[in-house]
Amino acid sequence: MIQEEGIVTAVHNGKATIEINKTAAEACARCGVCISAGDVKRLLEIQTIAGLSAGNKVILKIDTPSAYKGIALLLLFPLLAFFFGCIVGEKVTFILPESTNLRMGIFGLLSFSISLLGASLYDKRLRAKGFRPPVIVSVEGERPEDAEG
Repeated sequence: MIQEEGIVTAVHNGKATIEINKTAAEACARCGVCISAGDVKRLLEIQTIAGLSAGNKVILKIDTPSAYKGIALLLLFPLLAFFFGCIVGEKVTFILPESTNLRMGIFGLLSFSISLLGASLYDKRLRAKGFRPPVIVSVEGERPEDAEG
């Protein structure tokens, strides 16, 4: 999660355009929420709250994807699944009883493939849930809940 400070440039049709002045950072580039063309002003268009107008300073909470979860899903789990499949292939002797190495390879690749299929299905489910947009945390020292009511 990143917290950014910005200035509301426009409010129309229930959307607020917020300008963030910040040079490109690694976390900023990984997030992919902003519309920008380099190290210039970054613009966000998010759902507005009651009482928000152009010129207000706001603090935004932006959820970022976890790099560790991606590494685990695409590297760690398939590798562990491959080793687990090899161990199972060594213990199962009724399939190809005369060729232990072939059996271990088949079971290892099968479990590796299943783990990649699981990661693909998990990714598809996350994409179907959609992207969580940035949220306004505070407006010029006020909490958004106070501004609404």
